[in-house]
Amino acid sequence: MSQTSTETFVIDCHRCKAKVAAIETGRTNRGGWEDGAGEPWGERILLGTCPRCNSVLVGQATQIGFAGHDSDTDDWSDVTRVFPKPPKVFSSYRIPKTVTDSLNEADRSLQANANIAACVMFGRALEALCRDALFEEEVDSTAKKPRPIMLSAGIKMLKEKKIIDERLYDWSQQLAAFRNLAAHPEDISISRNDAEDLQIFVYAIVEYVYDLADRYEEFKERAEKRAKRRKP
Repeated sequence: MSQTSTETFVIDCHRCKAKVAAIETGRTNRGGWEDGAGEPWGERILLGTCPRCNSVLVGQATQIGFAGHDSDTDDWSDVTRVFPKPPKVFSSYRIPKTVTDSLNEADRSLQANANIAACVMFGRALEALCRDALFEEEVDSTAKKPRPIMLSAGIKMLKEKKIIDERLYDWSQQLAAFRNLAAHPEDISISRNDAEDLQIFVYAIVEYVYDLADRYEEFKERAEKRAKRRKP
């Protein structure tokens, strides 16, 4: 009697906090050609369950090789978990691409259990936030460009300018300390729990500086319009 082989795919389980061979229960592929560029693209969505805790897991893979175009075979990236706990999405259009890209790279590093790499990316995201929030247009185009703001100095300036409060300042210092440890060739280890806490901290800082600030400005504008309408 023949046995049906079980298809699996490797994915990070949020509950087991480890890479597992999820039992595949469904998949869908889609792809096409980018307008203008003439380059192919493809993505694959995989549905499965964790063999350890039975959690439902949904992953996404991007096609990186196309048979007959740039490769002998169709090749796919590693699977990134998109459910549960999908990547954080912010609402503000002001968030720099460097911040967003760094946070996404940190999330992928966490899913790969590369906690040190994730901390480096968290620090990169926060440093990019500092440079953006503290940037001032140069009046004199002939003047020398100022040196880029580094993370430690940037955090202090954010607090001095009241862009962040005392608690966010403390969180930022913790994040900077871990980033400094991760960025140097020291014999250290960073736990998954610590890295996930730092992820929550940096998300809170980005949300406070951009999303909540934008929402408060929108709230004030609506309040001012209501006040004007009430005037005789």
